[in-house]
Amino acid sequence: MTTIRYQLAVDGIATITHDAPGAPVNTMTAQWQADLAAVVDRVEADKERIQGVLVTSAKKTFFAGAQLDSVLAMREADAPAAFAAIEAMKRSFRRLETCGRPVVALLNGAALGGGWELALAAHARFALDDEKIRFGTPEVTLGLIPGASGIVKTVRLLGLLAAQPYLMEGRLFGPREALDLGLVDGMVPTLEGLRERALAWIAEHPDARQPWDRKDYKMPGGTPASPKLAAQLTLAPAMLSAKTHGLYPAPQAILETMVEGALVDVDTALRIESRKLAKVMTSQVARNMIQAFFYDLNAVKADEGFDKARLAQKLERVQRAFVAEGAAMLEEGIPAPLVEHAADAIGMPPGSLAAITAQAVDRPAIDVDFEELKQRLLYRQAVEAARCLADGVVASVPEANIGSILGCGFPAWTGGALQFVRSQGVEDFLRRADALAARHGERFALSGAARRAIR
Repeated sequence: MTTIRYQLAVDGIATITHDAPGAPVNTMTAQWQADLAAVVDRVEADKERIQGVLVTSAKKTFFAGAQLDSVLAMREADAPAAFAAIEAMKRSFRRLETCGRPVVALLNGAALGGGWELALAAHARFALDDEKIRFGTPEVTLGLIPGASGIVKTVRLLGLLAAQPYLMEGRLFGPREALDLGLVDGMVPTLEGLRERALAWIAEHPDARQPWDRKDYKMPGGTPASPKLAAQLTLAPAMLSAKTHGLYPAPQAILETMVEGALVDVDTALRIESRKLAKVMTSQVARNMIQAFFYDLNAVKADEGFDKARLAQKLERVQRAFVAEGAAMLEEGIPAPLVEHAADAIGMPPGSLAAITAQAVDRPAIDVDFEELKQRLLYRQAVEAARCLADGVVASVPEANIGSILGCGFPAWTGGALQFVRSQGVEDFLRRADALAARHGERFALSGAARRAIR
């Protein structure tokens, strides 16, 4: 094992220490996944000599989560292999929590995404009392879902309704809130104290089991089978669809996993979760959002510091282009409600064309290709962003992507205006832009410099 150290002391306490060599944080690399299976093998082999297991970190944080560059390399055809890898990792978690010995996680720092899911594989968690520490599963903000048991366990710990903001919105929380929620068992002021509290807990709970593995377990708030909860859940899909317009697979997959998983036993629920994650993580939307909100955002912060207002100012041309295209549609006789609907359907901010559609005159209905309306609104903005890059208005592709999303309201599912170009395929994008230019005018045409900029 290279990313995990294992030590069994004479007092029967086994310590699993995560320490990825040469890395500032621990992440779920392929090597770590193999090491995790190996260390669980060691725990099982040493079971008769073990009194309890401590799960710790040698880094300043506990665990950072998934390795996102591997997700960027995935395509839809990789979903079966992704499912197998997810299931293998979760089997290691499951073996650890059912090993017959108390397992305690010592949270010395942040545990996010897969890192929090690793902590949930322990029977108890003790956190350092530091208000700056953050826990939780923010995967949805990157177009992913908490698929390493996070959805299944959070629902079983908090209940379907209480779990929603932490899963579907990716809400983070600190040690105090975690304690109030019952997600950690105590806060300790010092690192030394973490171990002392954990050892005391192990001594008091020699037969520790996960709540969902106990015969008397009942899901907080009830299951979807209960009439009151079923009535509330009936509205959830419609509310979600109204908010996302079906453009974001992750929230939909989270909701499905929450409800479907709550109707079956925990192991079946975990398999459902794995299937949902494998599908979502190999989607183009996940790649777009990871590129934008992890890599591009970090690049912008590193280069010039993040200033939303400054980025918006740099890309006022993109926003104007969007409004102008909506106005052009109205001049063509396209009904205002249809123009607004097209903007909503691609995920632009609600009411983003209200200023021009409010003044529109009712006209006779005309035949309209709705898909082309959506394409025009997206392509017109992407073309203008390419021109901004070619003209030096923005310094980089990451700046154009982040600026277009946060400054201009360009749909987040695309990963930004220029990530949208790349996700379409540059040559395909250029062909479609040329076709739109031939049909609707030079505003869709790209100069040689703009074409070179996006290549």
